[in-house]
Amino acid sequence: MLMLSQRGQESAPFELLIAMILMGFVLVVGFNALDKLNFEICKGNMNQSMEQIRTAIETVVKNKSKANVGFELPGCFREDESKLRILTSEEPAYCSAYCGGGVQSCKVLTFYNPLFSDTKCLRISQVTTFPSDDPPCNPGVFGNPDEYETVEWENQQEGISGGQYTLKAEFNLFSGTPEVCVYRRR
Repeated sequence: MLMLSQRGQESAPFELLIAMILMGFVLVVGFNALDKLNFEICKGNMNQSMEQIRTAIETVVKNKSKANVGFELPGCFREDESKLRILTSEEPAYCSAYCGGGVQSCKVLTFYNPLFSDTKCLRISQVTTFPSDDPPCNPGVFGNPDEYETVEWENQQEGISGGQYTLKAEFNLFSGTPEVCVYRRR
């Protein structure tokens, strides 16, 4: 009887070691799964922000109206590595891939980060411009001109920065092209 209890006591440290190794493995796998889940949520937040901007632009151009939209870069992407931009392309293969059909030229909203990238077709006239000059864009149209600044959104190297924006359609009788002024709240 004495021999059986000694064997149980000798195997107890080994069983404890095995249990600790298994618990460590479970924790590592669990934390990796949480990291992946958090990154997928972050990508979803970026996708949602892009959809809101795309919808606002398309609504403003189509309805000749204005729209408010906010953009903040999700925390999983570093600002110095990330770019959200509106680009114009004259490459039929590129435009067909993102906008479908036999499109010869297109405007797209594109996000790039080394870990994730996404592109959304802007279904607007290809001659639409996003000027920042006064005229046609005047930050004083909302009352206090010091409260807003006009910003350029199209083909900018630095990309669209975070903030609260008002998009407003401006139409010039002498210009047949739709113009969308982008005002950033200071």
